[in-house]
Amino acid sequence: MNIKNQIIHEYLATGCGYRKLSSKYGISRATLCNWVKVYQGIHNLPPIDLQQKHYIGPMEKKRENKDSGISDNEAVLLQKIASLEKQLKHQELKAEVLDTLITVAEKQLNISIRKKPGTQQSSK
Repeated sequence: MNIKNQIIHEYLATGCGYRKLSSKYGISRATLCNWVKVYQGIHNLPPIDLQQKHYIGPMEKKRENKDSGISDNEAVLLQKIASLEKQLKHQELKAEVLDTLITVAEKQLNISIRKKPGTQQSSK
């Protein structure tokens, strides 16, 4: 996880391209691209200059929205919904990973970690 964050921060801070980072760390460009996009989506970060090349500008979006009959407010709301859906998916994946981690720990350590249903809190 630490190397992943290091690579993401290096990409965002230096503007070094995916190809260069891919050859430097031996990780595919697609994987690097996905890591950065997820990180930016979670933290609501704007695209960097390198990503702007593949970015559709706001004026083009407005033109597309007018052609499709969507107002600017609706477009903003749709973007917020998409961002929230990404964040929700990330949190669901995180919860699934933690659940799997607890299950594996319970099996390997032969201990009960999860709270049993109906258990009362202790009164101190």
